[in-house]
Amino acid sequence: MTPRPTPSDDVPAPAPTPGADPDADEAGPPEAESDGGPGVGDLAVIPLSRIRAQVGCGERVGVVLEDRRHVVKVFFPEIDRAFWVERSAVAAVAEGRLPTAPLAVRLHRIARALAAVAIEVYDREGGADVFHVYSRGMDLPALLAVRDLLGADLVRLAIEPGGVRRARVTLVFRTA
Repeated sequence: MTPRPTPSDDVPAPAPTPGADPDADEAGPPEAESDGGPGVGDLAVIPLSRIRAQVGCGERVGVVLEDRRHVVKVFFPEIDRAFWVERSAVAAVAEGRLPTAPLAVRLHRIARALAAVAIEVYDREGGADVFHVYSRGMDLPALLAVRDLLGADLVRLAIEPGGVRRARVTLVFRTA
């Protein structure tokens, strides 16, 4: 399986934090270092028209995939692109408040159920998309809730240890 090309990352990710743990788990993205504002799994909009024009997302609602110190990576399923955006330029919105792509809602609910610390849009397998959801803690009821949420669209669910601090849940499901 060839990794899916990374959606546009117009704003580069921040450099690793000096003094970071060199033995840190390599199974996924770095840990979030949030200073408030939207976090992983939140539905989000970019309220500033100047920044919306720069990234080309319009007034769409996206979902936060990664959360770093001063930036968040917001994925807009309708345009199949993700952008690193300054945290102060992104606002979290409640589910149901604005029209939202079904995939964004699904990822939001999955992130909440699994206590996600990061989500990676990984690849396509046939007619299904592959997502890696990194979690610091989940239980069987949470996994069953995700299975029920995805219903007949679920193709595969796998849990892989990601080190002492987190696990990676690979979800393959039909998105269209």
